[in-house]
Amino acid sequence: MDERDTIIPVYVVDDDATWRNNIRATLQLAGFPVEVFPSAESFLSRYPQDSGGCLVLDLELPGMSGLALQARLNQGVHPPQIVMLSSAGDVGQSVQAMRNGAVDFLVKPFKDVELLARVQEAVDRERHQRRRRDYVNHLSDRLGRLTPREREVLELVLEGMTNKEIAGRLGLSHRTVELHRARVMAKMKAQSLVELVKMTSVLQPF
Repeated sequence: MDERDTIIPVYVVDDDATWRNNIRATLQLAGFPVEVFPSAESFLSRYPQDSGGCLVLDLELPGMSGLALQARLNQGVHPPQIVMLSSAGDVGQSVQAMRNGAVDFLVKPFKDVELLARVQEAVDRERHQRRRRDYVNHLSDRLGRLTPREREVLELVLEGMTNKEIAGRLGLSHRTVELHRARVMAKMKAQSLVELVKMTSVLQPF
């Protein structure tokens, strides 16, 4: 399946029913799958922890505020991408939300085209994050297939040592080091030393 076809859920948390329903209608008309909630607490009761996604979040909520919800979600491993909604008097808090990782903020009232642009940006970021997590997971799986000796050879290769130097360090023959190095390249599916370095830089420390 094309990564553009990956379904990214969009959640809307706003205590104002009119805004909540209008946002849902706008997003659904544009093809986004949407769930809406009147409070942070109701959202947390349904949101699968660390599932990512896109969250359109109002700053001023009854009970837990938008900033408090953002802070709580940021404690997880994979928080959602947040588009913050605010009134004109909440710009300072909106800036704080941006510093805490929000994609952007919209000041009410805003145009539908502005909302759709920000949500699309958040969805695109979420897809990018998921691709990166998948890539890291694949690399971790490959690294896990290396034997202890192969990992030793890999670490010394990354230090810039030649096969001869590695052989001397580990007390192995030059040919044995060549074989270990070839297996490392094969198991990591690296076509070159440069590619291998790039892969392992993603996994450091390993």
